[in-house]
Amino acid sequence: MAYHPEDNGTFCATCGREQEPGARFCSYCGAATSGGPGYGPGMDYPSGGELAGGEYMGYWIRVAAALIDAILLSIVAAVVGLVLRSLLGFGWGGASSNFIGIAVGWTYHVAFITAKGQTLGKMAVGVQVVNREGNIPGFGAVLLREIVGKFLSGIALLLGFLWVGWDREKRGWHDHIGGTWVVGKR
Repeated sequence: MAYHPEDNGTFCATCGREQEPGARFCSYCGAATSGGPGYGPGMDYPSGGELAGGEYMGYWIRVAAALIDAILLSIVAAVVGLVLRSLLGFGWGGASSNFIGIAVGWTYHVAFITAKGQTLGKMAVGVQVVNREGNIPGFGAVLLREIVGKFLSGIALLLGFLWVGWDREKRGWHDHIGGTWVVGKR
């Protein structure tokens, strides 16, 4: 579809596809649309619980997404463990199963959030991880959030995850470390 200056449509800033009027995120690639407000480094966010067109998502909806992801990851880690055991003779249990579970979990979260801004659990409940501009965060930010940030959030008696319930922008420590927000996605 070609763009005509006389059209008043909303277009995605990343892929250029036309969006529904008022859409803040591209229905194709998930990026913020050109019709949404622009936010840059050093700018204040709007009050009222919104960032680049998305409402901040709180603790319980994020727990639901995490439970869905945990169920999926348990199944995948078990299958990977059984395949490795049959092919390579790794024992299934103890340190090897913990290592496989951690590696599968990190790979899953980093890959999905870097590509789509969402894991399958987040897709199911309708939330997305975004950066300051309302776009999908880059690889470095996702690594900081998912590996360093979640480790620190969990090691302190899960306080970093519980922090979502007290934070004005509903951000956990891992969100602060990665420079991310979790918002609703239509």
